Parts: sequence; C-alpha cells; structure tokens
Amino acid sequence: MGTASVQRAAWHRWGSGGRVALLVAAACALLVSVGLYMVHLSPLHAWHGAFDLKVYRGAVIWWLDGNPLYSFHRNATPYGFTYPPFAALTMLPLSWVSELRAQVLSVIASSLLVVVTTWWLVSPVAARHSWPRWFAVAIAVPLAYLMEPVRETIAYGQVNLFLVALVLLDMAALARGSRFAGVGIGLAAAIKLTPGLFILYLVLTGRWRQAGVAMGTFLAATLAAFAVGPGTSVQFWTRTLFQTERIGRLGSADNQSVLGLLTRLAGSASWGGRLWVVAVLAVLVVGMVRARQAWRRGDELVGITLTGLTSCLVSPISWTHHLYWIVPAALVLVDIAAGAGVAESAWSRLRDRPRAVVALAGGLALIVMAVFGLSVVWLLAHFDGSFPRHGVLMALGTSAYALTMLALLVLLPARGRDDMRSTLPVRVGQPRAGADARSVVDAGPASDEGDLAVAADRGPLPHLDAVVEDGPGDGGSRADANAR
Repeated sequence: MGTASVQRAAWHRWGSGGRVALLVAAACALLVSVGLYMVHLSPLHAWHGAFDLKVYRGAVIWWLDGNPLYSFHRNATPYGFTYPPFAALTMLPLSWVSELRAQVLSVIASSLLVVVTTWWLVSPVAARHSWPRWFAVAIAVPLAYLMEPVRETIAYGQVNLFLVALVLLDMAALARGSRFAGVGIGLAAAIKLTPGLFILYLVLTGRWRQAGVAMGTFLAATLAAFAVGPGTSVQFWTRTLFQTERIGRLGSADNQSVLGLLTRLAGSASWGGRLWVVAVLAVLVVGMVRARQAWRRGDELVGITLTGLTSCLVSPISWTHHLYWIVPAALVLVDIAAGAGVAESAWSRLRDRPRAVVALAGGLALIVMAVFGLSVVWLLAHFDGSFPRHGVLMALGTSAYALTMLALLVLLPARGRDDMRSTLPVRVGQPRAGADARSVVDAGPASDEGDLAVAADRGPLPHLDAVVEDGPGDGGSRADANAR
C-alpha cells in the first residue's frame, strides 16, 4: 500500500470528530495568525479611527444645521464630503447616534458584510469541490479581511462593502429573475458614481430591462436628492464633481487607478493626464469586452469581477480601499487551481496539461493574495502616499496594485460551463438569438488630535476652499467632507 493510501486510511480511522477538531484548529490558527500579522508586522495600522466615518457624520450634521454640504471639512483637516448628495441622504442616520456608537455600528455592519459576501462567494466553490462549507468560509473570511481593500474599508469606516453588497444582491436578483434586478446597482451608482459601470455591463450582456431599472433607480435617487437640496445638487453636478483636487493627490501611492499609475511614471499630473484619456479608453474596452465574453461563456461572477476591476482602473482616483474586486478574482483563481475547468481560449491551450493550469492559477492566486495581503505598496511608500525617491522602478513598485489589476484584466479566465453546472448554476436572463451563451452566477451565500494625525499621515491636499472650525453639534469641525 502506498504512502498516500496509508494516510487516507489513517484519516478515515481517526473518525469525523478528530477531523472536525483538526479543521477547527486550522481555522483558529489562521485567524490568530492574521491578527498577529496586523498588530505586529503589517506596514499599515489595523485601525484608522474610522476617520472617513467621522467625515460623513460631521458633514451630514453640518448640512442639517443649514450649511452648504460641500463646504464641510473635518476639524482642521482638508478632507470634506465628495460623494453625490444622495449619499448624504443615506448617511443621515449617522446624525442620530454619537460618534462612538456610529463607529461601533460601522465595524459590526462591515464585519457582517464581509462574512455574508464571503459565504455567498465561497459556498458554491466549496460545494463543487466537496469541501466542508463551514470550513471553507472559516478559512476564507480571515483571508478576505487580510486583503488590504477590505481591512482598510473597515479601518476608515468606509462605504465600499455596502456598495459591493448592493451589486452582489443584484446578481442574486438576476439569477432569480426578479423584476427588481438592477435596483441595487442603481442605488450604488447614486451613492458613489463608479458602480455605474455595472449598468454598462448589463447593456453589453443584453439585459436591457435590468439596465433600465438600474438607470431609473439612479435617476430617481438623484432627483430625490435634488428635491431635498436643489442648491446642493446643482453645486455637486456642475462644480464639485470635477474638482478632483478635493479628494487627494493624483500621484499619491494611495491612488491605484490608471491615472495614478501614469502620473507617477510621468512625474507630473499634467503629463499623466495627457496620456490618461487614451490609456483609460483602452482599459475600458479590454475590460468590458472580456467581461461580456465571460458572461457568454457562462461565468457571471468573472463578468462582474472584471467590470469591478475595470471601474477601479478607469476612475481618476481609486484609493486602495476601493479595490474590493480582487477578492472574488482570487477566489476564481483558487477554484481553477482546485480543478474547475476554464473556458478561456488562451487558457484552453493548456487543457491537455491540467497540471500547468493548476500551477498557473494557483500561482496567480498566491501573487494576488501576497500583493494585497502584505500591503507591498506600503513597503516602499510612506503612509501619506509619498515615496523616498522617484524613478521608473519606484513608480512601478508603488503601483503594484494597479499593475496586478491590469494583469487580472487580461489573465482572469472564465470557468468551464460543465464545471459551473456542477454547482447547479441558475440561468440568468435569456441568450440573444443565435447565441448559445447563458448567464450563470456563483450563488451562495477618536479625538480631534487623532483626526489631525490621520490627515497628516495622508498628506496635504493641493486645494482647500474653506476650513471651518469646531461648531456646536458634533464636537468637531463642520464643513463639507468625505475623506477618500
């Protein structure tokens, strides 16, 4: 009897109780390891005092006091509210609770969303490979948290996980054939414009009704905000939207968009901006064509993941906590490394070499998790986004996240239709006439001094319209703000 057979026999003799104990121990060990890494080894702090949440709360209280929303700045920092007016409406409940309670609620809600979205994504993969579902989720949740976009979202009290949840809810609604499919994407776009690219994805995949629902929801939400504050809406859509200097420095290492990459390479925002239009159009075309191809090959998760990555790359500013879509990208690669087939023409050349497919997918998954899990950009850059020296190598090193997303945009494959059927994918929409494609979805389940310290770490903004000192109501400054 071979060594492998002996090991399998010993495993079965040990009994289910022993196996469960071992799996629980492994999950606990991973959780402790992630915690120790974040506290002692990570180049980033595990907690930023929910700075952005403080900005949101201060801005809506300032607005309720009758002041212009977009003149708010948090205490003596230059950070103000930058989202559309509808986002401020959704954040009004923050004014009903204290700052501390708002932080606690934000951490609880964001943590629950990490667990729920990870379960939704991982469950069908676990079922496909006959892994214990609870164990797969228990392993995946700490790894998802380890990814910089997730932990930075929680540390800053950001809204990104809520927007991701709205998009994934729409994907589930599409799978069920719900007439409300598109509402989540429309709401997400009304809160923060970049999810609007998912409307284009719906159009390109022939789901015109759902795209119409998404666009109608976006317009209804935007008009509702106009009805509440017409002056605020006019200011945002005619002036504030185009003032990217309110958000941060384009060349900061924190900005991992194509524009940020080009600005660092060119050494100036003016030269980077000249190249950006051509580059961003190329990225948009490649990303959306590949997203549509993934849908036609039956892999909706890869379709929406590629769309999400494209939205991060083409946006003028994409902070590191915006880059959530690397999480499902890594999961897809793990799925392929575990044996799921690929439908991508470039990868299909390796069909007769399954070990090569496993090695390639596994290697890419490890690279993605290492780059974002170890926060490699911040091994080179200072926390305020600056870096010790200039040059092409430093520009490329501090653009590691953007380069990784560009690589995923080209290399992330759609999985094979037969493998997707093994987890009973649900048909989404109708294929176009003459096409055999059908859509499937992997359905599954501080103080003011602290504010100034975080703002100092982030570095100064090049433009500041107004700084409003502390006023009554929030115990801090009031003026229009939205950090990052």
